[in-house]
Amino acid sequence: MHSQFLLQQRLRVLPCLLLLVANLSWAASIKVTIDGVPESVKSNIRLYFERWEKLPTDNSTALKQRIEQTVLKSMQPLGYYQPEINYSIEGQKLNLSINPGPAVHWSKITVTLNSTPETLPKVLEKALNNYPMVAGERIDHSLYDNYKKELLSNFQKLGYLDAQWITNRLEVDITQQEANVVLILEAGRRYTIEEVIIEGSELWPRTINAMVDLHAGDWYDADAIAQLYDSLLGSGYFEYANVEIDRQPPDQAVLNVKLTERPTDHFSTGIGYGTDTGPRAKFGWTRPQVNDRGDSLQTNLQVSSISKELSSQYRIPWPHPLERYLSWDTGVRQETTTDRESTLLSTGLSFNRVKPQQWQYNYGVNLEDETYRQGDNAKEQVTYLMPNYHALKRTKITSNGDILARGKYWFDTLFGFSFLEDNTRFLSMTVGANFDFMITPNHSIIPRFEFGAIATDEIESVPLSKRFYTGGDQTVRGFKYNSLAPKDEEQQLIGGQFLNVFSLEYQYQLFKNWRAATFVDTGRTYISSHDPFHTGAGFGLRWQLPLGKIAFDLARPITNEEEDGDKWRIHIYMSALL
Repeated sequence: MHSQFLLQQRLRVLPCLLLLVANLSWAASIKVTIDGVPESVKSNIRLYFERWEKLPTDNSTALKQRIEQTVLKSMQPLGYYQPEINYSIEGQKLNLSINPGPAVHWSKITVTLNSTPETLPKVLEKALNNYPMVAGERIDHSLYDNYKKELLSNFQKLGYLDAQWITNRLEVDITQQEANVVLILEAGRRYTIEEVIIEGSELWPRTINAMVDLHAGDWYDADAIAQLYDSLLGSGYFEYANVEIDRQPPDQAVLNVKLTERPTDHFSTGIGYGTDTGPRAKFGWTRPQVNDRGDSLQTNLQVSSISKELSSQYRIPWPHPLERYLSWDTGVRQETTTDRESTLLSTGLSFNRVKPQQWQYNYGVNLEDETYRQGDNAKEQVTYLMPNYHALKRTKITSNGDILARGKYWFDTLFGFSFLEDNTRFLSMTVGANFDFMITPNHSIIPRFEFGAIATDEIESVPLSKRFYTGGDQTVRGFKYNSLAPKDEEQQLIGGQFLNVFSLEYQYQLFKNWRAATFVDTGRTYISSHDPFHTGAGFGLRWQLPLGKIAFDLARPITNEEEDGDKWRIHIYMSALL
């Protein structure tokens, strides 16, 4: 059903696009000036006159009637039925002087059900009573039309598939300047799911049932069906999913789910650039379904100017392939950054719980072997067993469908110990948060902070990759990647035992998908609490994409820095939505 719906929508949109192109060829070249009415009314009048290609040169009675009818049609939906209209024409300029006259106001509003169901959901009961038309206020036809459409749609989405208006009237009395609304809805019976039939998959019933969170006897719910569609496609097993609704009046519905499995192997490639990593390339190989249980295998190779990484993940549904699963991760990573080289071999098993709008977490244990060299020191090798826990939650605040704020919080902890050496254990913890507050549609404030600490008797015993570093594109801008950390006597970076990072950014909407930004970041990693903060500030642009943004920043240090000093640094990077 969803695929058919998308096709139908595209077919409907095509004539609209052709009409738009046609309209652009004769887009209104006339200019309209308007006096005497509120700004909202002026906007509506201009919309109606946009359909005019040009103003006739004559001043005939027919032209006068056409102008007056256009103005009247544009003002009636906003409550003005008796305007006095005067106009003058100067070439292709139309000057309108309008006395709007008395406005029509809402008077009596009646919204009822013809027969009240025994168990009407509270959300529908609330929608019935919370209509936007308020007695005494000037009428607006769009409030009536939108409410009527949305209320019927809400009933149908929640299972009243036969719901229909048996009376829908907007009665306007011009002499009394009053408008009465009479809406009577026949809801019918609420449908339940009689059966869910799944075709086209050889997965175990346990795995399929974990994704199909709809069962016989459940109330019909369009949102739950849409979630089913998203869950099936998001699992990675299927190329297509089609959900058809077979109505069986008076109150039963059968869901026919038809699936097409993805090819056995799927390959992906990508290239990019970031000032922290330089040019980078990625190659991926995925086998979405290894067996009937639904195990999957994914392997990625990533190469940049500072690192090379080969990683593999074997995933076992437990039982949901997206929301609850076991994963076995194995990889090797080589990294060369400021004053250090590291080769890390790792393998580990973890349990993952990923549920939208809830805390997402995973816990497990890794075995890691790291060979590293710090500065000019000799190479060292350490092998650790590391139980670990990671939690993250995304949240958003909305009002009337508009997103007012986004945010995410995270917490990481790991305990490392070695079987090969005594007194080589440590406990590392990191907490952080990032928010995006939309003060107005054009103005946003984005604060961010992160704290970290490592409990250890000796920081040198902690593997190099587990110590704290900061500086770079998405930490403290104006500095090189991971260039801020304590140094030894030879001024080589050794990494920090503690981490503090703060950031505050302001964004302003320039165009539809572009925002300007100005920011200040400050942070430090340290062993001694007397170590100073390093602060950078700058400005940039944000290109908003459906799933994230590309950022272009220019920043420089504003604290007393020996190396970077007054240097400006360019930062280019991609980041996902909060």
